[in-house]
Amino acid sequence: MKGRIVVGLFIGLLIAGSSFTNNSVQYNEAVARYYDDGLDSLLLQLKIFKKAALQKKGTPALKNHFFLCRNQYKKVSFFIEQFDTRGARLLNGPDLLRIEDDTQNDTTFPHGFQHIEAILFEAGFSQQELQQEIGIQIDNVEKLRYAPDHQFYFRNDKVWEALRSGTYRIISMGITGFDVSLSLHALPETKFQLSAIRNIISLYKDDIENKDTTLYNDAIRACNKAILAIPAGADFNRFDRLSFIKNQLNPLSECLARIAIALGYVNVAQRSPLNPMAEHLFAADIFNIDFFSPNERYRMTPERIALGKALFYDTKLSVNNSRSCASCHKPELAFSDGLNKNMHIDGSSPLLRNTPTLLNAVFQTRQFYDSRALVLETQLDAVVHSKEEMGGSLQEAIPVLAKDEQYNTAFAVAYKNDKEPISQYTIANAIASYIRTLVSFNSRFDRYVRGQSSDYTAAEKNGFNLFMGKGKCGTCHYAPMFNGLVPPLYEETESEILAVPADKSAKPKPDEDQGKFLHTKVPLHQYAFKTPTLRNIALTAPYMHNGVFTTLEEVVDFYDQGGGAGRGIHLDTQTLPADSLHLSATEKKELIVFLRSLNEGQ
Repeated sequence: MKGRIVVGLFIGLLIAGSSFTNNSVQYNEAVARYYDDGLDSLLLQLKIFKKAALQKKGTPALKNHFFLCRNQYKKVSFFIEQFDTRGARLLNGPDLLRIEDDTQNDTTFPHGFQHIEAILFEAGFSQQELQQEIGIQIDNVEKLRYAPDHQFYFRNDKVWEALRSGTYRIISMGITGFDVSLSLHALPETKFQLSAIRNIISLYKDDIENKDTTLYNDAIRACNKAILAIPAGADFNRFDRLSFIKNQLNPLSECLARIAIALGYVNVAQRSPLNPMAEHLFAADIFNIDFFSPNERYRMTPERIALGKALFYDTKLSVNNSRSCASCHKPELAFSDGLNKNMHIDGSSPLLRNTPTLLNAVFQTRQFYDSRALVLETQLDAVVHSKEEMGGSLQEAIPVLAKDEQYNTAFAVAYKNDKEPISQYTIANAIASYIRTLVSFNSRFDRYVRGQSSDYTAAEKNGFNLFMGKGKCGTCHYAPMFNGLVPPLYEETESEILAVPADKSAKPKPDEDQGKFLHTKVPLHQYAFKTPTLRNIALTAPYMHNGVFTTLEEVVDFYDQGGGAGRGIHLDTQTLPADSLHLSATEKKELIVFLRSLNEGQ
């Protein structure tokens, strides 16, 4: 604990002595040249790969060329992923069709490295298809290489933001095998990315040493330690990811933060999901809550939070004063309700879906299982006005609340600058402000990975390593929130199609709820549901959008079997890999032990 305070004080002193200077927005020609040279080398490797494919070289040789291309890509990937999300998706996106939620006519077909891997690792693959996809990859890299005005990317502050983002992506995607789920080439190429980060740091050697020689030496040493921590031929399934994160990547992230702050390369005014002053990805303050609300008007204040908490537990917003928010979101159950599905407010029938936790609901850019709401205020409005859930009306609640002296005063104080302190918006915003405080980021796992505690069992450690490795859980439930908030930018909340069964029978049918499709009407979104957080999951049973599974053991078995496909439910659009994970009984137990360690305050 003392170490944490010392680091915090040190960073505070650095902040006091530095600012976001003109030097921070200067274009760095040396870094831009490194990027251009890296893309040139990638193009060369891709052309050699294409030539080998045209010559119909054997599969081992082609796979080797593929790995050489991926290694080269990793030398510049952290810049591409930070500055050009569409370009990164084209080069290295999942091997899945994609339709944007907000531009539903914009369909992205799978191309890039992950699609090439899928072709290359298929028995009897098509040489012609492989050649075509390599050609598409060459075209996409050339577009990046010769994009106009890309110099804007290489401002000093942007470069250091990309370096830190690169370490975050290694943790949340790189070492999970997200990019190379078939070849499991993740660990070798991680070494190339770490070497590239070290190379960029070295371009700033003089600037860093002018501030503090130890800062430069510490950063280079941290890179070297991380590289050496991945031995040649490291086994993907046996690699100790938890130690790697705790002992190598977190310290490297801290070094990068200290340098960026010392050189004045941190733009604290920038609107971003991640706090640029945080030490590393698992720091308690890593997320910027203000990013997840539209603008200044939505911001929390102590008065709004207190008012929202009172409203959360009040029944005045529902028909006949029969239900409050807390009726279905119980604090002792991590703000879920323990039911498969709660009941229609008149008690006549079950609701459509299971009640999700509200803990960390703020850290999503989409709300509801079907992602139909963008902010908590919109979600609250929809729930209150739902005839099935609360049957109320925010408009009709205004005079009711105005007649209550305590509420009338509280609204007047909390929204003193609003012409009408009690309105549909202020009611929704007050409750949303309270929900934004329901942050859970202090489990035993968190305290261990931050170095604040050594209280973590061998089974829990093994469970985390399974989660982030062999079990492939971390490829959809991304660290550190273990939800669908997509790294490394953490701006998009993802959905998945799991083919969840309607019941536990031997030959189940898919659940009839069509998920996101009911909102978007896009066929590709049928049975798609938002990826929820796994924090506090031991308190939020039953599981899935329909509450079909009662225990974590049942959930782990479902994933181990390959989702719905493993139970005979065949959906062409299932995004979860359909092959079995082949987890042993011991591995399943360890995975569940880790999940239980994500309980807040445990």
